[in-house]
Amino acid sequence: MADQGNQMDERAVTQAGDPSNPHGVYGERMLERMNRSHADLTNWALDQLTYEAGEHALDIGCGGGATMGRIAQRIQAAGGGGHVSGIDHSEVACRASRQLNQVAIQTGQMDVSCASVESLPFPDATFDLVTTVESFYFWPDPPRSLAEVVRVVKPGGRFLLVADVYRRPDLAPETLQNIEHYNLTVLTPSEYENLLVKAGFSSAKAHLREGTTWIAVEAVK
Repeated sequence: MADQGNQMDERAVTQAGDPSNPHGVYGERMLERMNRSHADLTNWALDQLTYEAGEHALDIGCGGGATMGRIAQRIQAAGGGGHVSGIDHSEVACRASRQLNQVAIQTGQMDVSCASVESLPFPDATFDLVTTVESFYFWPDPPRSLAEVVRVVKPGGRFLLVADVYRRPDLAPETLQNIEHYNLTVLTPSEYENLLVKAGFSSAKAHLREGTTWIAVEAVK
């Protein structure tokens, strides 16, 4: 019964905090939890890629900021250098990301901007890698937003779209209700691949984690 109560509390916090636009005290609590709860998914997805020293990366929908640190760790392991930027349209998320990555920001290894994916505040061909973890669901205009992603990725650069659920016949009724309630964009693996190629990437490949509903779609410009 205690576990069920905790789960109910988490659902209530998520609803009050609003995952599409975290705000207020509940938004802060939700982001702290997501930093932890998304760890396994994020690490699995990031491990689908290879990294090089000196790469510049962008995390869209940076939320609580943990993904930025995980990317930086992989670039460091590849030889160091580089830079990781984060954007989020939520002021609460930007504040949380800056707080979590305070030291790296102070030393010039990271930066966080409050901005929309529909108008990324970066020049063309800025990044070797762009990621988005558990945020694509909420993008208001996926084709337009993906065109912006293509614009800021360097030729030969990569984009990684990560989600803990993709469209499949055996999704639980509760999951389907959640998708409908939040009006989430949830596609099949082939639909993700086709969407990314149509947006301007030269290729796209969906990675699926066996025994889960996790998906990581890797696209190359």
